[in-house]
Amino acid sequence: MGIYDVVKFEGTGTDWLLYKFPKDEFNTKTKLIVSSAQIALLVHNGKLEKICESGTFTLNTELLPFIKGLTKAIYSGKNPYPLEIYFINKRLKLDFLWGTADPVDIIDPVYGIKLRMRARGQFGVRLTDYQYFHQTLVGTLLKNNYVNFEIIRSFFRGFINQKVKKILANELITKKITYFEIPVHLDEIQEALQEEIQKELKQYGFEVSSLSIESIDCPEEDLDKLNEILHKKAELNQLGDNAYRTVRGYDVLEAGAKGNGNASAFMGVGLGMQMGQAANGGAIIPPQSNKEETIACPKCGANIPAGSKFCPECGQKILHECPKCGAKVSPKQKFCPECGHKLYE
Repeated sequence: MGIYDVVKFEGTGTDWLLYKFPKDEFNTKTKLIVSSAQIALLVHNGKLEKICESGTFTLNTELLPFIKGLTKAIYSGKNPYPLEIYFINKRLKLDFLWGTADPVDIIDPVYGIKLRMRARGQFGVRLTDYQYFHQTLVGTLLKNNYVNFEIIRSFFRGFINQKVKKILANELITKKITYFEIPVHLDEIQEALQEEIQKELKQYGFEVSSLSIESIDCPEEDLDKLNEILHKKAELNQLGDNAYRTVRGYDVLEAGAKGNGNASAFMGVGLGMQMGQAANGGAIIPPQSNKEETIACPKCGANIPAGSKFCPECGQKILHECPKCGAKVSPKQKFCPECGHKLYE
């Protein structure tokens, strides 16, 4: 097996995160070249011995003191020794895409209808804790001497989708944010989401440098239902309750006129009764109102308001107190309950 005099990695694009040098035997004359966008990890027997920033290094006893114990006199200090070398891409990766794999069912906290919310965006990450990443994930993710960002994206996709659902539902429901108010609160939602994802990625040595939300939306049919509610609310506010009920009554009549079959016949019965009421001076859909109490005139029997002082039909004076003892009496009473005096002749 050959001994390498120069060890370096020129990279294959920008989508790689870690590259393991394919050979593991070196000597004290070997040169290690690390470019400005890389970090090199030197690992011996599973232990991280050295982290090398950009520059050129000689793999000798000055850099790696443990080599002293491996040298053999017969090779004059030039014997091969085992060493694993990993190159790490320290560039900031900004184009990680995220999105909800399936809609998030949320009850709109203001209008009470179910919306199937979807969200998507992107975020940027960089690897900051090289030693922890090497100890926890390299053995799991390394394939053909590479760990690509696509592998990282796949590894984190599930939990990011879960966090997006949780944060989106929590922000909208607890803060009572309706769908049309989301743009106003977008910064708050984005900040909460970035903080939650940062907590998770930090466990694996990564740092979230930025996060953006490109869109939060729902299907057109859900949006149509919400718009219908808003239109009805605006119409009610403009017309007032009684006028709105009357207009809706005419809408029902029009819909019934266009119908056919049993449904139209059934509707016709109800509408016929309402039309009869309308012909007698009532509304098709009567407005909600408090009816004034009436009494019968003790002389002519006409229905008159209970508070009347005289009957508008015959002129009879309506008594509210006994003319003999002054006790309060009801206009409906014919005799005073206190003294028995006859109230009306």
